[in-house]
Amino acid sequence: MLNSIKLPLALLGAVWLCVAQPKTPAQKTVFENEFVRVVELRVPPGVSEAKHSHDRGVTVALTAYDNEMTAFPAGTVTKRHTNFGEVRWADPVTHEARNTGTTEQRVIRVELKRDAPPAVSGVSKPDPLDSLVVCKDTQKLIFENPFVRVIEERVPAGVAQPKHRHAHGVLIPLANSDIESVDDPGGKPVRRQLKFGEAGWREPVVHAVKNVGTTELLNIRIELK
Repeated sequence: MLNSIKLPLALLGAVWLCVAQPKTPAQKTVFENEFVRVVELRVPPGVSEAKHSHDRGVTVALTAYDNEMTAFPAGTVTKRHTNFGEVRWADPVTHEARNTGTTEQRVIRVELKRDAPPAVSGVSKPDPLDSLVVCKDTQKLIFENPFVRVIEERVPAGVAQPKHRHAHGVLIPLANSDIESVDDPGGKPVRRQLKFGEAGWREPVVHAVKNVGTTELLNIRIELK
């Protein structure tokens, strides 16, 4: 009789442990090349990250979340709320962090491997195919520094963007969308689906793009200098 009571209690204790123990943060390298290392970070509510370091780069929030960070060696504590789609420049840092909110912290971090290119003296000629000029109604500058130029791209369903140029870098879709692109010169129309959160490397390109889907195209493009 005693053994028959102990067994359900033991099972109940195992279930309690599975429920009570918080999940651990998950960090994975999405891809890496000679220019960047792209990492996806997912931290459940209430979970802490142990002390770790990051190189300089750009962070893109795939969820809204609240967190608290302790930077070393100063021990400075920063509490912050981040909105979905928020993009920030991040200097090199060693820190601990904790998700203090009720939602998952999901972030794409693009860490740069190279220093900023040397400054060019004089005034450079404007690029007539610059995407921010040609596509001024659908692309806007989020920020720019000596390392990167970060662009938000919003294209309503059925709208086409004329031929324009992008430098090499990382594309991060913030929504599922269907596009048709034509590379210059002489490319044929190619249809592809962009999936939410799937960061990918893009080589330099001159192309025209149309949103052929039924939803808004929403991308963050990080162009390296």
